[in-house]
Amino acid sequence: MSLKKQSAKGSLWISLTRTGMNIVDFAVFAYLARILSLEDFGLVAFCMLFIEFANIAVNAGVNQNIVQRKTWDEGYASSTLIYVAGLAVCLALILVLIGAPIAHYSYSTSAAYVLMSLAPITVLISLQAVVNGKLIRDFKNKQMGIAKFIASVIAGIIIIICAESGLGLWSLVIGKLVNALFEVIFLFYLARFKPKLYYNKADTAELVQFCMPLLGSALLTMAHQRVASLCTGLVLGPASFALLNAAKKGEQMVSQVTMSSINSMVVPSFSRAKEGANIGDLYIKLVAVTSTLVLPIFIGLAAIADPFVTIAFGDKFSDSAVFMSISAFAMLPGLMTWFLPTLLISQAKTKEAFNLTLLTVCSNVLVAACTIWFGITVMLSALVLVNFIILPIRFKIVTKYVPIDFKKLFIALYPQYISALLMFVFVSICKSYLNGLINNEILLLFALVLLGGSSYVLFSVLLFYKHTMRQLHEIKTMFFKGKKPNK
Repeated sequence: MSLKKQSAKGSLWISLTRTGMNIVDFAVFAYLARILSLEDFGLVAFCMLFIEFANIAVNAGVNQNIVQRKTWDEGYASSTLIYVAGLAVCLALILVLIGAPIAHYSYSTSAAYVLMSLAPITVLISLQAVVNGKLIRDFKNKQMGIAKFIASVIAGIIIIICAESGLGLWSLVIGKLVNALFEVIFLFYLARFKPKLYYNKADTAELVQFCMPLLGSALLTMAHQRVASLCTGLVLGPASFALLNAAKKGEQMVSQVTMSSINSMVVPSFSRAKEGANIGDLYIKLVAVTSTLVLPIFIGLAAIADPFVTIAFGDKFSDSAVFMSISAFAMLPGLMTWFLPTLLISQAKTKEAFNLTLLTVCSNVLVAACTIWFGITVMLSALVLVNFIILPIRFKIVTKYVPIDFKKLFIALYPQYISALLMFVFVSICKSYLNGLINNEILLLFALVLLGGSSYVLFSVLLFYKHTMRQLHEIKTMFFKGKKPNK
């Protein structure tokens, strides 16, 4: 099987299993949203931010380092695992001994206990880093995805049982720990990796040299993704924090299923591309195909946010609908640049990937910090606008190392953008009429989804027939055998 088909099928399996995992996660989230207060949601989200940052600090770049090595080395893998696990233990202790007291005095006693309880997750996640890399380099995405899905189902069942037993937000803490534990067990079994009691400082030096720029980039990416929530929590309090988190849930679910699945295959695909291949043109093809599949989902989510939020989370989260709509539109500029840091990493330009991410984070932090005082709606709108403004700067940085024809990229993307925006307008108009005709919100949501999907296809075919057929053919050649396209 060609590398292109291996990568495409790998992305497909990651996407399918992440879809299942996210459905389970979303169902549990929606269930807890109806029995927990906004303040409890704000508390859990606040603590999870610390855990997520800790996980990134320990694991950033380890996957990519294992994947990009020419050969698999058991000794190097064992040495890496010991180093990463040791680092994770130190960081978990910092969370318990320093982070928890800070949470106690600045937030609440409950926050301190929740943070201490979640700290072991950092150690469990660190144990996955090496085996994840081995499974990805061996293109065992299907097996890895199924294992993670089973772990998430087990955790979801335990969360519901605990919640029904009256444990409240602690049911979520227990579920997170169980999920991480079962993932470690399943992945080690699949990878057939038996670590040796071996450690080499030279291996650590190589790992640190490769991972340090990626660590900064990963932390900055995390800060970029969470800056709106962080500013909201600090300025407007836990209830507003919970509302924005609920609004981000739909966006995060779609991103995990689509963009992150594709992104995970960019390094192994581009780093192993044939010598002389035009990486810039490959990038444009990747973004064009991704936009065909992903853009209508995000823009459609913006159009159906009102019934979606109230059905999923209940009336107390109704204010989240506007936030969800605005956040979804961030994908318009975001889609063009989502894979740029990973593209640079695949070409061993880790420092440049860090600088690129630093530019985005600094601009977003500055805008969020200045605009949150005027409300969440103003802040989110300003973030979308600033990401359009810095588009040319980001591409200018990348094209120094990977030539990308911006004009060609625009030509490849504008049909999808226009079709998606027309779909949004059409669904919004239909929604204003259907609100008075359909009293049941579930039926209304179902009707809007059907109208959105069919109208996107209709606009794409009627207005951009040749372009749409080319994109469909490209998707077909990625996943199915077929004749080569005529030049």
